[in-house]
This record gives sequence, structure tokens and C-alpha cells, in this order.
Amino acid sequence: MLANSADLLDANVWLALAAEAHSHHESAKAYWEGNAAPVAAFCRITQMAFLRLLTNKTVMGTHVLSPSAAWRKSAEFLALPEVQLFSEPHGLEETWEDFSKIGRLSPNLWTDAYLAAFAKCAGLRLVTFDKGFSRFKSLDCLML
Repeated sequence: MLANSADLLDANVWLALAAEAHSHHESAKAYWEGNAAPVAAFCRITQMAFLRLLTNKTVMGTHVLSPSAAWRKSAEFLALPEVQLFSEPHGLEETWEDFSKIGRLSPNLWTDAYLAAFAKCAGLRLVTFDKGFSRFKSLDCLML
């Protein structure tokens, strides 16, 4: 895959795109309209996190969705020609293990290391608001 021909969006980027009331909606929208790769990728972890966040009242407040509505929102994105659900790439587990040993232990260590490894092994650029991904020095990462 060519560099930046596809982006793996972190769940919070998907959420910011979907929820106009999200504090990062405008920056996510600006990315989508101007700096996005030709393909935007979900993996199962980002899709699951997106669904979880949409149905979490603490996160969504009065805009919380039912599970059925959350699935519809996910399907709306996946129906776009530029959005794809990627399968796990070859070499993921070894890279995930390596990345999980970088930096100090944190609550998000496992998921962050997984997403970084997924993006690296699939040749994707990771797009996120989370500055914690900067610890993965070999990762192609766009911080919004």
C-alpha cells in the first residue's frame, strides 16, 4: 500500500466526525475534507470502540444512541466508498507485543499498542487526537 493511501482512524476521530456536538468535530471535519487519505479504515477494535462510545450516556449525554442506532451510524460510514473495514494484517501480533513494551504502563497501553501495530503492519497512517501515540516512534501518525 502506498504511503498515506489509507488512514486508520482512532475511535475518537470517528466519534468526532459523527457527533456535531463533539468538542473536536470541527477539526475532525477539517481533516476529513482536506487532509484525509483516499481510504479511511475501521478495524474491529475502532469499530467496537465507536459503537461503545455512541451508546455511552456519559460520553454522548442527551445524544446517546441505542445499540440499533449506533449500528446504523457505523453502517452509514461503511457505506461510503472511501470507508473500509480492514482485516488484521500479517505480523500484527509480533509488532503488537513489541509496541506493548514501549513506555510506561497505562490503562490504554494494550489498545493503543494494538492500534499502532495494526496501522504499522497494514501500512496505514493512524489518525488520532491522542498524543500518547507519539511514543511509537516508527508509526506514521497524524495528530489532529
